[in-house]
Amino acid sequence: MNRSSEVDISLSLDVQATEYSLDIIANQESAKQSSPHPIFKTWLCIFAILLAILMLRRCWTGEKFYVFQFSFPLNNVIDVVHEIETTGRTTEKPLNNITLHYVINKDPSIKFCSKGVCDSFDMVFIVKSFVGNFDQRIAIRNTWGAQIHLRIKTMFVLGYVDRLQPLLDFENEEYGDILQFGFADTYDNLVYKTIISIDWLVKRNINTKYVHFLDDDRLVNTRRLHQFAVDSLGVTENKIVGHRLRFKQPHRTKSSKYFTTLEEYPFDFWPPYIHGGTTLTNMKVVKRLAYAIPFTKIIRMEDCFIGILAKLLKINVLHNSEFMQFYTSGFDMKDKLSSQGYKSYHLIIDGWKQLQN
Repeated sequence: MNRSSEVDISLSLDVQATEYSLDIIANQESAKQSSPHPIFKTWLCIFAILLAILMLRRCWTGEKFYVFQFSFPLNNVIDVVHEIETTGRTTEKPLNNITLHYVINKDPSIKFCSKGVCDSFDMVFIVKSFVGNFDQRIAIRNTWGAQIHLRIKTMFVLGYVDRLQPLLDFENEEYGDILQFGFADTYDNLVYKTIISIDWLVKRNINTKYVHFLDDDRLVNTRRLHQFAVDSLGVTENKIVGHRLRFKQPHRTKSSKYFTTLEEYPFDFWPPYIHGGTTLTNMKVVKRLAYAIPFTKIIRMEDCFIGILAKLLKINVLHNSEFMQFYTSGFDMKDKLSSQGYKSYHLIIDGWKQLQN
């Protein structure tokens, strides 16, 4: 073979090798483009793991899927409420009679209502309090609950404790701001403090623009809260505001304080709800809730129950991070709405002084 032929063969082999290399590179690039992005694959794996956990939990507990299967008696409660709003009545039979048969031991409306006509307020505080928390109520009366520059009315909602009743009688004689019901003052009855207060507000025709439900261990920046209600809530908005919780699951451990049976609530997640029942809303929403309560199955978890009502009535549940879920000093409360963790007279008094400085 001559030298020219050898060169031709060598060049031919080089060209074939180059073409083969380019084919390999092209195939690799094509494979990269067609394969899922690594981040997508990671999220897909996480989703699959979460779905597997939910499936295992459902098999273990017997729960139903909230996202796909949520149904709560009555499912047509929004239509019932609309019927009551437009005609003043409904043909639907109630599921409970709690708002028909409750005992009021003490009624503060006698101080500001006469012949069905009540004084007008900008905001009413419905403070859920234990009978024995005398000092906390006194502190609230002397601080955020007694803002004379605003038309604010503070009322304390209590149950009944027989051994403490004489002291409570004396307290109410002095202040006249206690709304006491006849049921035992226990944690399990907390939901009744809220729903019967809602019913009472409507039946007594309390004349207020806004209502704030809260516990007696909170410090409130009253001026800021009222201004927030005026600016962001309005008197006709269909919404409740507070520290919203989402994607929370019922406690199924029997030893838990928050234990919820499958018979009471069979789903794996709660609807969005306001934590601790620290809820700000207007009187329009309070009326809608009051109309719906007799036609809804009542559960023990107070804040979750209001969340269920909100879902059934299509009430917007809005989050505001200024409702603090941990103790915040009065010094740091100037740009906040309220804080929990004020469990004594001195904490409330000192916190209020700090807030005013």
